[in-house]
Amino acid sequence: MNLRSVCSAASGSLVTGAALLATAGALRALPPEPKYDVLVPLKPENVSLGYFPYDLAPILTVKSGTTVKINGGGGARWGDADPATWLKENGFKETLQDTPAFAETIAAQKTTRRAPPAPPPPGMAAAASGGGGHMLVGPIAIEGAEPGDSIEIRILDVRPRIPYGSVSTSPGRGGIPDLVPRPFAQVVRLDTKRDVAIYEEGVEVPLRPFMGVMGLQPSDEERPLRRSSAPGNFGGNLDLKELTNGSTLYLPVFQKGGLFYTGDSHAAQGDGEVTISAVETANSCVLQFVLHKGKTLKNPRAENPTHFIAIGLDPDLNKAMRQAITEGISYIGEINGYDFLKAFTLSSIGVDFRVTQVVDGTQGIHGMIPKAMFKKKTFPYWYQAP
Repeated sequence: MNLRSVCSAASGSLVTGAALLATAGALRALPPEPKYDVLVPLKPENVSLGYFPYDLAPILTVKSGTTVKINGGGGARWGDADPATWLKENGFKETLQDTPAFAETIAAQKTTRRAPPAPPPPGMAAAASGGGGHMLVGPIAIEGAEPGDSIEIRILDVRPRIPYGSVSTSPGRGGIPDLVPRPFAQVVRLDTKRDVAIYEEGVEVPLRPFMGVMGLQPSDEERPLRRSSAPGNFGGNLDLKELTNGSTLYLPVFQKGGLFYTGDSHAAQGDGEVTISAVETANSCVLQFVLHKGKTLKNPRAENPTHFIAIGLDPDLNKAMRQAITEGISYIGEINGYDFLKAFTLSSIGVDFRVTQVVDGTQGIHGMIPKAMFKKKTFPYWYQAP
């Protein structure tokens, strides 16, 4: 392994339903973390804000099969307030001193490289300060990866590093940008003992941590600046909630080494991500990288123990649906040897097409292809549920 520097807010008031609930011990009941070969800490030199730098040397180079733990950041919802005061006022007993992710996120936000501000949406003022965006850790190079290959990312574990997240919206953003009257954000407590995210007392959603951004370095056609806001054929900000523990993401390689980035920690999300926000938090993830030489993909694919997942991406949601259908047809053809018409008709009766997200500029549809349809086939898979 070649290591460099490794192992050595929405404006407006935050509505704090979480403050009604005690938070002590909220992150203490997680199952044992899987073993890993190397740790990538959250340090400013490992982080880029809002874009995929083309001039950045790998922070880590690993062989195929290596398992890596990556500490991510996020959840700094205090804006201009004092973080310690904000935590106390919002009912959290955790402090900056006993929760490393807080201090690491603050340091990364202050000193790391960042993209310039993006052009504002129509009708909105330009940002008053420098650019921000997703807190991305990387790039991690996979030894021997070259354009024309693909890389399999096995998601062994994703878990929150802090006891809360937040979901927000603002005018001009999200799936109904013209209908949002004012900025709004809600603090959401994470109760890992019961595996739920608490919107407010008596209102809960299942806790389902995943990384919103997982991608390889985009192709040279995306130069000179590829922001992280929209996904693409390299992966990126897919916001696909299926990419949680036990799932797999397959990505085409466009640059030597592949150069993997991850960030945009989510604790839970609905299909659609309609406000442009999931439960935004700070996660750690344990990933295994497997290189497939000569296995060429046009677009990302995914898999979990029960489904193959075809992905469609386009600024036009109808075109994203078209791509998801055609990707699903190709996927089924590879799985069962079907021609176009048989795969297409099977898709119509057996595949569920879902809206991944409608808020990232490039929108997403994913097709869930049940493995159970293929009664004469078995599909060995690396993950075994605990």
